[in-house]
Amino acid sequence: MNAMKATALAVVGAAMLAAAGGCGTRNYDITRVDPNTVIDVDYRFTGDDAREVYRAMVDDALYRRWIDEWMQSHAGAKPIVVIGPMKNDTDDYIDTEDFTVEWERELLNSGRVRFVAMAPQRDPIRQERAQGQEWNTPETRKQMRAELGADLIMIGRIGGGQQRSRDGRTMVKEYKVTLELINLETNEKVWIGSHDIKKLVRS
Repeated sequence: MNAMKATALAVVGAAMLAAAGGCGTRNYDITRVDPNTVIDVDYRFTGDDAREVYRAMVDDALYRRWIDEWMQSHAGAKPIVVIGPMKNDTDDYIDTEDFTVEWERELLNSGRVRFVAMAPQRDPIRQERAQGQEWNTPETRKQMRAELGADLIMIGRIGGGQQRSRDGRTMVKEYKVTLELINLETNEKVWIGSHDIKKLVRS
């Protein structure tokens, strides 16, 4: 009798676990889409907004004359740029590297601008170089204190705001992204780019 009870309890327990597992399972209908397709599921700053920003900023930066003017006044040398801080003055969490790294990539790949590692990247690189002084063979050891200095630093700001209707059912959400290139030696600004995003939200 005890064996039969134990078996019955085991069967009931297994059924309950299976039912509980089934209740926690969700079926997802997943469709792959073109990464360039804009899909708005939220009114906050999204990856689509970041792509819109960097494309507009890249086009503007490569269209303006600052690169040509720099090379003319520096014996044909390409400007060397470092990515500096981006200030987010909105209430949204925004990963600014979503567009600053893309801006860097496009300008670097244009062949007209050079870049050096940004501040968060430099310490790991320096540690690796320092370890190499002890562990690398002499012919592959990299020289200390031979880093390339930047000519220009790119800094930026994200601002924005929102307005709501009296009934709270309509909202206008706005963002303004500004990037500036500043001469590290003279503090002269050589390029300023900006891009606005406005979203109309109805509930």
